[in-house]
Amino acid sequence: MDKIISLKRYICGSEEFNFSELYRNCTIGTKNLPVNVFMLEHKRQGTILINTGCSRLLRQNPTAFAKLLMRSKLSFKNDDGICSLLSAEKTDPICVRKVLLSHCDPECCGALPLLPKYELISGAQVLSVLWYADASDRIMKSTLPPAGIPKRAAGIFKGKTFLSQYFKWVYDIFNDGSILAVDISGHAKAMVGFYLPEKKIFFAADASIDETSIEQPLIPSDKLLGKQFYPDDYLSVLITLRRIHKEHPEIRFLFSHSESAITFPVTE
Repeated sequence: MDKIISLKRYICGSEEFNFSELYRNCTIGTKNLPVNVFMLEHKRQGTILINTGCSRLLRQNPTAFAKLLMRSKLSFKNDDGICSLLSAEKTDPICVRKVLLSHCDPECCGALPLLPKYELISGAQVLSVLWYADASDRIMKSTLPPAGIPKRAAGIFKGKTFLSQYFKWVYDIFNDGSILAVDISGHAKAMVGFYLPEKKIFFAADASIDETSIEQPLIPSDKLLGKQFYPDDYLSVLITLRRIHKEHPEIRFLFSHSESAITFPVTE
């Protein structure tokens, strides 16, 4: 029986991207894309969030917020973000037992302090960036998890997976093979992607703006590369994801800004 019972997408903000400026060979123009948060129901682990999206906490420090808007054309409600959305569905945010964090950008961890009780899980490098948050001006102190929140780095996956052909290390979030993680750093100093083997879904965070540059041979412009923490690594990861897409077309890629919705069990 599948360990991942369901997946639902929540939109916790939006960001504007001019594809014509960010890719040399693209004429798409400007797209306003969602800031996605994905909620999983795991048979043994309960309710899990992948990232937390934007919230009012991003506006708490006007100076830091102004710096954020200089590099990202973000838009979001001045509320509690994912917590407000869950409450509107009459779901108590305390039901969230785990948060899987891809990386430490404000729009990914923007509601961490608002969730009442959870375990934060990611790669060791991502958690290290959180620990030494003052070393990066991309991280807002207002979005750091409270001191009492337990944090855990995923261990090495000991089974067999096709991901080993593309990544040096593969990590096992719950030591049961239900959610795997790989290092896709480049956009951020440290970033991981999450793969759901049962559902063949690969959440690749901000390794690409959305599926467009995975499905099409778009060439990143100097402007796009200038926004990345490690431009060379960003390109390397992008090439790897394109290889996976070509060699494993059955895999569905999702990104922090994927426009299309996905849920299962399928309700569409």
